[in-house]
Amino acid sequence: MEQFETFLKNYGNGLFWILILIIFDGLFLKRLVKRLVRLIIKFDYRKSGAKEKLEAKMRTLGGVVVNMGNMLVLFAIILILLRIFKVDTGPVLAGAGIIGLVIGFGTQSLIKDFVSGLFILIENQYNVGDRVKIGTFEGEVKKITIRSTILEDNEGRIIYLPNGTITTVINYSQGKTDQSVVPKQFQSK
Repeated sequence: MEQFETFLKNYGNGLFWILILIIFDGLFLKRLVKRLVRLIIKFDYRKSGAKEKLEAKMRTLGGVVVNMGNMLVLFAIILILLRIFKVDTGPVLAGAGIIGLVIGFGTQSLIKDFVSGLFILIENQYNVGDRVKIGTFEGEVKKITIRSTILEDNEGRIIYLPNGTITTVINYSQGKTDQSVVPKQFQSK
């Protein structure tokens, strides 16, 4: 019993914070994100009217937020465990910062694609099934991911566009429904 008391005295504070982080990650974070997603869908659905597409986008964004939260919680738990075992976390944090900087420079385009993909989803620039012209490419949007947009042109070719390279989008499916604005190859027959 005396050993247990000594253990709790030495490590109880760190173990308490690890338990709090696990509870936050397992219960609170996922529920908070689900509620936010439902709230955004409820609010934005009234404006856009495309409930299914909006729900899919919000689920994607919710998943990204939960995964990022999970990584942060795991990193915090690792730091707490290192402190419990009397490992100086200063050099670990400095090393992580340097490694993060090197990885950041190496993955700059990946991060740009990721951030651009988030804005495409949030701003509802286009949806799956829309007819668009992105740069010099025209076609139907087949898939939108955080990293890229996939189009299918009139000949059935699949075009992969990294989201970070997308600067101009013409969406023929949004706005006016007048067929005269839609290029002939995209007009419904």
